[in-house]
Amino acid sequence: MTVHAATAPSPLAQPPAPAPAAPEALARTARLQHLLDVYGGLLTEHQREACRLHLDEDWSFAELAEDLGCSRSGAHDLVRRGLAQLEHCEARLGHAAELARRDQVEAALRARLGERG
Repeated sequence: MTVHAATAPSPLAQPPAPAPAAPEALARTARLQHLLDVYGGLLTEHQREACRLHLDEDWSFAELAEDLGCSRSGAHDLVRRGLAQLEHCEARLGHAAELARRDQVEAALRARLGERG
């Protein structure tokens, strides 16, 4: 009787490629970037820079932690609190939504003017 040993995956095997970002995730990131543009001045400089690096430069929490001199969970908490503050400001003030509405009105007016020209 032959006993076969379980074959372990080769340590040289490559992990599967990451799945492309879902459209919802991209839309959320774009929304948060816009909120950071509108309300970033209300965050502390530390929060603003961490959120900017995470959203705009796509830095991981490990990279942020190394740059900020804190733990990975500390970097995560800093970004999470900053983004929550941005969401709170938008819920209370609505400036980003109003700017988006005005951009749509301007685009429609420019399109109508282009039709006449």
